[in-house]
Amino acid sequence: MKEKILSFIINDEGKLLLLKGNEKDPQLKKSIWYVVTGSTEDCDKNLEEAVKREVKEETNLDVIKLMDMDWTFKYNSLGTYYVEKAYISKVNDNKVILNEESTDYEWLDLGEFIAKIDWFYDKKELENKLKETLNEFN
Repeated sequence: MKEKILSFIINDEGKLLLLKGNEKDPQLKKSIWYVVTGSTEDCDKNLEEAVKREVKEETNLDVIKLMDMDWTFKYNSLGTYYVEKAYISKVNDNKVILNEESTDYEWLDLGEFIAKIDWFYDKKELENKLKETLNEFN
């Protein structure tokens, strides 16, 4: 089992960040609109540190506030079993600098975000969970 994190990112204007993944993604082999995800590394003291590191690596943004969404996904990919924990992260800026994993990004309001994200689970559940979390988070 490998631990992973997933983070929804929000800015001061209440917009959510979507990243367009590179079509060379080893898992999906296509480009999708998604959020920051990543595996934990030895340098991470805990999952929250992994979130901050992954957000910085993938967007060059600094997390200024972080919340565990109490939401976990379990799946098998490329022969590895993953447990992925969801977070929401507030960032200090809107000036995204992408790494090689993504080719584009957009800041969207919740409705636009839900419509555009390539989500592998129930989008209504995603919308409800984000609404609930954003109410607690702000």
